[in-house]
Amino acid sequence: MVRRVLHIIREEMDQTDDAAVGAFDSSPADSVPARIGGLSRALNKSTTSQRYSRSFSLHNLLDQQDFDKAITGAVDAGDDDRSRDRWFGGSNTRHEQQPVSTKQRQQEQERKEKERKEKEKENEEEFAEKRQSVLEGIADLIDELKDIDASIAANAPEHIHANEVVLTFGYSRTVLKFLKRAKEKRDFQVIVAEGLPSSSGLKMAGELDKLNIKTTLIADSMAYAMMARANKVIISAHALLADGGVMASVGTSILAAAARRHNVPVVVLAGIYKLSPNFPHEPGVTFNEFGDPSEILSFSDQAIVTAERSVMEGSAASDGVGSEKPILQVHNPLFDYIPPDRISLICTDHGHGFMPSYVYRQLSEFYDKLDYSLSKQFEAAQSR
Repeated sequence: MVRRVLHIIREEMDQTDDAAVGAFDSSPADSVPARIGGLSRALNKSTTSQRYSRSFSLHNLLDQQDFDKAITGAVDAGDDDRSRDRWFGGSNTRHEQQPVSTKQRQQEQERKEKERKEKEKENEEEFAEKRQSVLEGIADLIDELKDIDASIAANAPEHIHANEVVLTFGYSRTVLKFLKRAKEKRDFQVIVAEGLPSSSGLKMAGELDKLNIKTTLIADSMAYAMMARANKVIISAHALLADGGVMASVGTSILAAAARRHNVPVVVLAGIYKLSPNFPHEPGVTFNEFGDPSEILSFSDQAIVTAERSVMEGSAASDGVGSEKPILQVHNPLFDYIPPDRISLICTDHGHGFMPSYVYRQLSEFYDKLDYSLSKQFEAAQSR
């Protein structure tokens, strides 16, 4: 989300810069901006074509005798400034410099002060407009997050057809709304893998039953056997990675492998805010997140008591030093990685869906390349 907000800000600044460049390019042909140097103004055809009959080039310009005199200071001191004016866009009329009175000097200062205040006011108004545009963009982003599941579900009738068998894994609010929307126009069946160790598939099956969708609950180990009956697999994702792969609930990788073996398409549902510019091998992406081990084996289980007693007895036998390691370890990983070659379609809240190979276009649309690696920018700021 930080990258999305940064992209909104950068887009607003880029539009302002483009408008400034456009205003500069569309300036009248006979007006030369003051910030352009003298040589550039001298080479500008609009200011020189009326003075010189032959074609103007850098060689011809330097070949002019008067130009050489003006540059080398060969002319008298009183005429030096007027020579420069004559060659760099100034007036050709020779006149004597008039002394500036105190009143004129004061008027000039007042004029400059007025221009400065007007410029400051313009800058404040421009900043207020930019700020308002950024706030509107952030407000649109918040509204997008509120209706994200509904936006994804709107595409359901295009992906689920009549009398199909859909296989899903565990419980997902996004998948549930997707199937609910499809039920409004289609009759189909759903096979739900229980999604151990949390067994969230039990909740999913109950919700589908309330929607009058024919549902079959299976164990995770039965996914390969039941895949032959499925027409497609629909799962949700925790994150969309830059290579087109996804992070999903643990157990879904086996489901995707079985689907590929049976040539069953895999559709991944995820909001575009889950799109990440990181690759799975980068340090910022970790699959070593673990949940509570009690979801797999309760702390009151007899196996835990037996393991603790064995550790205590082993510690007492080794001179009273508790150096023995536990003989029972329980791991509860939370996420799996599904490579892009096992995914058929990624369906988001923007459009009908895209192939995993199209992720690079989504990254360029929603993020700026300068914000791909936020950690490097943070490290560079810290080292200053």
